[in-house]
Amino acid sequence: MASKKKEVQLQAVILTQEQWEEMLLKKGLTVVDVYQAWCGPCKAVLSLFRKLKNEYGEDDLLHFAVAEANSIPSLLPFKDKCEPAFIFCVDGKMVDIVRGANGPLLCRKVIEIVERERRIVAGEAERPELPELLFVEEKESDEELVEEEAVEEEKYTVVIIKPDAVEAGKVEEIKQTITEAGFNILAEALRTLTDEQVRDFYQDKSEELDFEEFVSFMLSGPCHVLIVSEGKQTHEVMPYLQELAPGELKEGEEGEEEEEEEEEEEEEGYRKPPSEAPASLKGFLEGQAMSDLCDVHDRMEEASRELAFLFPDFSKPKKGPALEKTVALIRPSLLRERRDSILKRIEEDGFQIAMQREIVLTEEQAREFYKEHEGQDYFPALLEQMTSGPTLALALVRENAIQKWRALLGPKIVEEAKEQCPTSLRAEFAVDNAPINQLHGSSTSEQAAKEMEFFFPVQNTFAVIKPTAFEEHKDEILQEVKEAGFIISEMKETHISSEMAAQFYKNQEGKPFYDQLVNYMSDGPSMVMILTKENAVEEWRQLMGPTDPEQAKETHPTSLRAKFAKDILRNAVHGSSNAEHAVQSINFVFGDIDLEDLKHKYVYV
Repeated sequence: MASKKKEVQLQAVILTQEQWEEMLLKKGLTVVDVYQAWCGPCKAVLSLFRKLKNEYGEDDLLHFAVAEANSIPSLLPFKDKCEPAFIFCVDGKMVDIVRGANGPLLCRKVIEIVERERRIVAGEAERPELPELLFVEEKESDEELVEEEAVEEEKYTVVIIKPDAVEAGKVEEIKQTITEAGFNILAEALRTLTDEQVRDFYQDKSEELDFEEFVSFMLSGPCHVLIVSEGKQTHEVMPYLQELAPGELKEGEEGEEEEEEEEEEEEEGYRKPPSEAPASLKGFLEGQAMSDLCDVHDRMEEASRELAFLFPDFSKPKKGPALEKTVALIRPSLLRERRDSILKRIEEDGFQIAMQREIVLTEEQAREFYKEHEGQDYFPALLEQMTSGPTLALALVRENAIQKWRALLGPKIVEEAKEQCPTSLRAEFAVDNAPINQLHGSSTSEQAAKEMEFFFPVQNTFAVIKPTAFEEHKDEILQEVKEAGFIISEMKETHISSEMAAQFYKNQEGKPFYDQLVNYMSDGPSMVMILTKENAVEEWRQLMGPTDPEQAKETHPTSLRAKFAKDILRNAVHGSSNAEHAVQSINFVFGDIDLEDLKHKYVYV
């Protein structure tokens, strides 16, 4: 009871808007952990908060609280987000935020603000006019809101498939067992846990005699981690083998039938599903003799910790049609003649261009991509067309994207498209004298996945937050990087030497600004990163924007350089110009690192 009381004293519980407004009137700093009912408060930072309270709370200027996003109108913009959000409240305002369980950043901000408050209370400093943070809630239709209120809150469980099971190739078997039981796998990733994460996730085992041996085992290789929905299940949509109704078997045949079924199941290695939908995933896997292969963490506080650490950007799925990706190709002749108009038409028809890549295919690449068409009469013309100049590959996103893009394209033969579907893209954007149509689309989800990997392979790129931007906008830039879908696979703060800067800008050597650029880059601390994503090199360059911030503001107003650059020298960020340059810079800064392993940790979304 004593420990429970202490925890209540550490973090006040805010349940209503009125309590929220009362909290804002408290003297000093209050750090509020904003959480979801389905995810729970973040337990990973409790020991840090307790330490800070002990060291900086004696003059009653430091307070901690927890608040559920859905129950307080001021916090509705945070609903359905599993990533922890810590809001800093001072003098009646929300003045700062830290997203994610970032212990060092939380510690630094708490100490800075408490020290400032102490100086203000002592009359040694005046209170600065701090702007209040504004958060915009994503709007939903009335129908969606009504539907969401009526839906039972889903429960999320984290399944950690152990290193030996991963090595033995058991992952697909475990996933199949879970989905066949009617549970939904919402996200998955291969993760190599840290020593700190293992000890945190398995606190309940810490008193066992072989705990250190268990920690070593969990660190011995990668785990495969799943987020599984255990909420209101619809098991009937995935029925098991139907049991025959009484009377459908003749007398004396029932036992014989059962024996034959059991023999067949044993021979095929088939595991018979339960006759009723399982009540919990943990109990179900134990019944399937799989508890030695994986751990199921289904308590709210466990799921909260693990989701925050392993899937910081995971959001509760929204109702409505699921978004889908497909690959579209604009072939060379059309790209040369009507690039802008076809891109405009694609967006007008409701597709979002998530990624794009302009590429001149070699004959070998074209043959590999169209190998299923080899031997067809049109194959030589197709090969010639695809190697005649740049092709624009697009990753298109919308609900039911594959089918809708195929329908919009129209028939493959241009003459048929003009006669049967004159408003289709292949009819409207036909190119005279071109022997084949000028647009391509994936035909199935399996083909779309393969084509995504072909044109938008997962890459690593090298990125730098330059000295001035690092000092003034580091947290904002890192947040934009995450929101753009990059995984920050490696990151470190460093003082770039002149030698390192010369390596980054090797291709600029001899230009008038070269020396000034190298000197600036080595003038103060920077943040160097390895970013991982599909088509990462080009995607990072798109996010950075043009080198000149004035041009960036005109042509790419949402880019990092448009938002955070001072001038063309202090233009906020740097990135590799191509994949080869990225590998060279990464090896130069981070040393011997397994880049392929970083790619495998990325999950296509």
